[in-house]
Amino acid sequence: MTDPDTLYKRIGLSLEDLTGILSETDDGVLITDAKGVILFYNEALSRIDSTDRKLALGRQLTDVYTVTEKDSPTLTCLATGQTIIHHTQFYRTRHGRAVFAMQNVFPLFDGQRLKGAICFVREYSAIEKEVDETSRFRLGNRDTQTRERRFTFEDIVGSSPELQRCLHTAKMAASSPSPIMIYGESGTGKELFAQSVHNEAPWRDRPFVAVNCSAIPETLLEGILFGTSKGAFTDAQDKAGLFEKANGGTLFLDEVNSMPVGLQAKLLRAIQEKKIRRVGSATEISIELKVISSVNEEPKKAIENTTLRRDLYYRLAVVYISIPPLRQRMEDIALLVDHFIAKCNVKLNRAIHSVSETVMHLFVSYRWPGNIRELEHVIEGAMNLVGDRRHIESTHLPSHFMAAVTPPAPTPIAGLESPPPGPGALPVPPSEGEATLPELLNAYEEKILRRQLTTHQGNAAKAARALGISRQLMYHKMRKLGIRGDEHQ
Repeated sequence: MTDPDTLYKRIGLSLEDLTGILSETDDGVLITDAKGVILFYNEALSRIDSTDRKLALGRQLTDVYTVTEKDSPTLTCLATGQTIIHHTQFYRTRHGRAVFAMQNVFPLFDGQRLKGAICFVREYSAIEKEVDETSRFRLGNRDTQTRERRFTFEDIVGSSPELQRCLHTAKMAASSPSPIMIYGESGTGKELFAQSVHNEAPWRDRPFVAVNCSAIPETLLEGILFGTSKGAFTDAQDKAGLFEKANGGTLFLDEVNSMPVGLQAKLLRAIQEKKIRRVGSATEISIELKVISSVNEEPKKAIENTTLRRDLYYRLAVVYISIPPLRQRMEDIALLVDHFIAKCNVKLNRAIHSVSETVMHLFVSYRWPGNIRELEHVIEGAMNLVGDRRHIESTHLPSHFMAAVTPPAPTPIAGLESPPPGPGALPVPPSEGEATLPELLNAYEEKILRRQLTTHQGNAAKAARALGISRQLMYHKMRKLGIRGDEHQ
């Protein structure tokens, strides 16, 4: 290992004068030379990475982190000489520590010659803690609030193609005043998308007002939306509605398909004419805002069930975003698990690093009817029971989750009882007395995957569609289980 003082001389810059300041900052700081050798690594980064400074100094970045030039902002900066700002990513150290952080990287030049880079690292949990401490709701009613705009697109965790398509659509439509409708099952993060759209818009400094249409009695919702005029009913006062409070900004109508159909007609008129009247008043008030709505059932079904007016749907769904449920983006499970562990470490004052292989297998085998919200709550529940351990084991998982995820006594499944003989024959799972739960699940999963590959003549993409999983997850499972598609052609 090269001595750091020698490395400082090699880079030829007066960095030593800065080390005292950089050592005291709460952000992680890392400095490399032009070849990616770590010259400086402060105590804050040592805490974030759970890595001894002595094991990092003088080593290549790729010896300390499992990164490549493609996914490391520091290596990208060294390759291009470009500054990289607000780069958010998950990364892992070589000893397995997973970190979700925002990084700012600046090239270091001596004249025209690139000599190195300096990277500032802010762990996501620290950012989130600051947001939690400073963000407060401005109104008392939890279901009708002018909310602090806490979330941006960088807070949406996942790399699956389905999610990335949604993000692309949302970002493209954010700067337009056109209405957006978001469809997603409960727990998929519809308001997270809505807030992100608002924070990407030119009017991000204007109000973001949200209302849960399913949580407010029908008799009150009209007055809450449009406001009331003194004398309209007993004890009525002049009071602005949510349209007025959101004027110039964004109004988010959550679960708009829960709104009474009669009120939907008034909502349609307000959006079309850009004017509203308070309840009990004949005076029209002009409004100019972006309307984002969400539905928790497919719009076509909602229209058929008469819970959503067809004309309102056409008006609200100028831009339509369908957030995939978690079961359709299982390749994002690992990222989400790391994200929620980091979040709960701060909330619960824990130092959990990861989940065991058994737990991860259970997670990717489960259908997650409650989606991302359910995953977060399962992880938080488990982290309350880990004690002093650093990993979540299956014994820590909530009992209701284990009851839902543990397969019942085996019953015959059509098409799987009698596998055909020959090289394409399916493996026979070991008996429960001879194997652990992960081994049983692996064997059962391998049996199903091989059956579908045989049915589709080794075409993994078609097998994935038949199983209702992504192609990437199919390939991941095939690699993990040692399955080759050409074995089933």
